[in-house]
Amino acid sequence: YAKSGAKESAAKAHRILDNMNQMYREGNSSVKPDTITYNVVINAYAKSCGKGAAQEAENLLQRMHMMYDQGDLSVKPNVVTYGAVIDAFAKSMERNAAARADALLANMVALHQSDPVRHADLRPNTYVFNTVINAWAKSKERGAAAKAEEMLVAMDRLHASGFPGLKPDAFTYTAVIDAYAKSGFRGAASRADLLLDQMENKYANGDQDLKPNTFTYNAVINALAKSGETGAAARAERVLHNMVNRLRTSGMQDVKPTTINFNTVLDAWAKSGEGEQAAERAEAILEWMDRLSKSGNIDVKPDTITFNAVIDAWARSGSKRGPMRAEQILDHMDALYRAGNQDVKPDTYTYNTLINALAKCGDGVSAGRAEEILKIMEAKYAEGDRSYKPNTRSHTSVIDAWAKSGELGACRMAEGIFNRLRHLYDTNQDPDIKPNVYTANAVMNACAFSKHEEDREEALAMSFRTFMWLDEQPDVHADAYTFTIMLSVCSNLIPRDDHAIRFENAAMLFSKCCEYGYLNDHVLWKLKLALSEQEYFQVVGAGPETKSSDMDPSWSRTVVMKRSQDRHGWGRNRHRDRRENHYDRY
Repeated sequence: YAKSGAKESAAKAHRILDNMNQMYREGNSSVKPDTITYNVVINAYAKSCGKGAAQEAENLLQRMHMMYDQGDLSVKPNVVTYGAVIDAFAKSMERNAAARADALLANMVALHQSDPVRHADLRPNTYVFNTVINAWAKSKERGAAAKAEEMLVAMDRLHASGFPGLKPDAFTYTAVIDAYAKSGFRGAASRADLLLDQMENKYANGDQDLKPNTFTYNAVINALAKSGETGAAARAERVLHNMVNRLRTSGMQDVKPTTINFNTVLDAWAKSGEGEQAAERAEAILEWMDRLSKSGNIDVKPDTITFNAVIDAWARSGSKRGPMRAEQILDHMDALYRAGNQDVKPDTYTYNTLINALAKCGDGVSAGRAEEILKIMEAKYAEGDRSYKPNTRSHTSVIDAWAKSGELGACRMAEGIFNRLRHLYDTNQDPDIKPNVYTANAVMNACAFSKHEEDREEALAMSFRTFMWLDEQPDVHADAYTFTIMLSVCSNLIPRDDHAIRFENAAMLFSKCCEYGYLNDHVLWKLKLALSEQEYFQVVGAGPETKSSDMDPSWSRTVVMKRSQDRHGWGRNRHRDRRENHYDRY
């Protein structure tokens, strides 16, 4: 039962223990449970991972202590007992499980130190400490990583003071590193990297127990890649080089890098914000992978995610040659795929990333090319290949490309794509192509910053049509950016001499922004640009020097909560008549 791991097995094992106790009380001394019996049942609870299993295990530990204190020496808890209960909490994922495991270990250490002879069987060992450290690593509680490292330091101190069985090993360090990697707090990745350096130095100086393995390197690479810290991508790449060098020099498979490791480093470079240099590094890593793969290391063969990360690096680079290079890499992927390499088949993400690169160019040629890419995706999908399925992001990025193009008729092109997407969703009810607030914002942005006089009137009407659509959706809501864009519409597209319409619409937008809880200083700044100082005071009730933080806190909620008016069905219709008057003007 204990070895099965099934949730019900622990309860069955517990019932057998209770039956043994009952038989012993009835005079059958041959079935008297002992420490081993209790340990087996506790271990069954630890392996079951069932709800309440850890508490049941601790209850049995407390029963053992009570019976031992009453003179039953055959059920004395030992380090195995404590280890099993601690393991039960470590695996439970319950709230405060790590703290409970920590407290149990502290109690065990205190008992041993109170009488080292009597409690020699409670002498702490590396396994028990590692189990508690692992519990902290999995807990996701604030400060868990620091707690895990405190235990590592305590192990070092106890080992130095005469506990030979309490020496930190590779698992100890890896668990602490993993705790930092998962913590997400500022500086955690650097701390994980430093701990890896300590491991490598100690291993190089002869400590065979601290040989870093694949899990150790993976944890540090992931921590650095996701940290966003300055220089993190280069440091992640350094760790990756160390892995490759260890494999090459020692031939040991326990540090064998994989495609996932390389892809993680590539993603770090793509998101590093280091521009063209980052994109070039990403390409160099792709070439490095290709060389390793061709030399026989099939575990680092580039795949679709690899190429996507490199394309993303060029899309984010801000380089003038970024879109061209991104498309060249996609063409290379496509050629490899058509030649038979199924691992590098382009997908929706690949094409979306290219469209995003084109959108950032800010010219009509690139916007047109972005729309062509969307049509290629649509054609491939229509032919039956779901890997190329255009989604909401595909359409939104093309709209964004037109918004940034500055071309004559750009707002018309943007609204046309938006209307087509709405029609597709209304027809198919496919959540993958459901228009969202970002889609609507992109259309309104295309209108707000239209650069051609002949587009102004049409752009004004389009922007309010889009805003009206967004405001009427039951499950798609405006955000702070929506209101900054629409106030820019008021400033840029409503004629200066049409004071009444400008004032009415700016006031309406301000009211709705406060109602949604998205008022911020940028919205106020846009409102100032749309109105005179007197009009501004009339709408806001304060002077232009007032900040959003000085106003009603409910106006500045950072997360829009569904209002009680919405739940009762009247919140969205409060200003229906007034709103329709505004929209009908356009």
